[in-house]
Amino acid sequence: MTQKKTARELLALIERKYFREAGLDKASRLEGDERRTFRLAQVERLLTQEIGSEMLGMYLSDEFWTADEGRNPMYEDDPLLSPAGQQTLTDREMSRLRLILEIAGLCHDLSLHFMFDVKEALGIRKNDLWVSNKQLVEWLTTTPHDHIAMHTAYIVKKRAIGVYEGWHYMPAQDGLAELFSMEYGELVRRPTDTQIPPRNYVRIILDALLQIERHWQRGRRLKLRPDLVKLHDEIYGVVPRQFDKGVLAAAQALYEYMDANVYRRLMLKGFDPDSSLWSQQPESVRRKAKEVLGRFAEKVREVRSQYLATGWVSDDSLEFSYLMAHAELCGRGWWREEDEAL
Repeated sequence: MTQKKTARELLALIERKYFREAGLDKASRLEGDERRTFRLAQVERLLTQEIGSEMLGMYLSDEFWTADEGRNPMYEDDPLLSPAGQQTLTDREMSRLRLILEIAGLCHDLSLHFMFDVKEALGIRKNDLWVSNKQLVEWLTTTPHDHIAMHTAYIVKKRAIGVYEGWHYMPAQDGLAELFSMEYGELVRRPTDTQIPPRNYVRIILDALLQIERHWQRGRRLKLRPDLVKLHDEIYGVVPRQFDKGVLAAAQALYEYMDANVYRRLMLKGFDPDSSLWSQQPESVRRKAKEVLGRFAEKVREVRSQYLATGWVSDDSLEFSYLMAHAELCGRGWWREEDEAL
């Protein structure tokens, strides 16, 4: 039977595998910005170097934690993570271990694309992984740590998709999920699955996120309600750079109809919230919902012919599906919600 390694032996092994000639002992005594600078340089190196199909940073993360969000130990009896094991280390060894854990933790979050504390990790004032964080955007576009920037930009994109999904802002959600670079002829996938150079990768994501952010800022200046902005963009099928007067008029007509004739009309007596299949709902519920949504579909066709050019929002289009889904949400009471995140 192989004898279990001690904390000291495991620490020495990790130092040889990942930090040979990195100056870890001296760096472990650094504090503040100097410590952060060393930590970022090591994370960049570990995210850049690959073994097979995985980054070295992922292997370092796997020395300690599972691939779950948070810090779940890979091994329940890991001496390097247990108080008993750590008590067997000298003060200098413990200092090196603390620094290794900081580096491994950031590698874990970046390589697996989990949220992390950008204030602590990057040294910026505001801990917010959102494109309105101007200091974060500046850091992403100026840092020499290209791979950290790539992974962070992807996390910001991933978070934005989740926010827009939660607020049922489908043109933005789909636009980011299927973000395509015409310049490189490919979808903007995870940093490890793309041929787009790091600087351009970051720029493409930030441009897309900033376009959405600025669009909503224009909407606020025009004092447009969030649902009206969403209707405008659903008619477009994408998040446009400007508000179109004709499309806005069509959106306003649909907004007024939904407010008067759809809102809460699908909150029906007998509706079974526990049923996952629409076919299992009572016949009276299905009939009433079909009537309400059928009348809305007719309103869309009426508005289409009155305000929009030929070919817009055809019945089999994605835009039509967006509007019908919006009407269903309105009918179930999701309406006029003030979205602070947007």
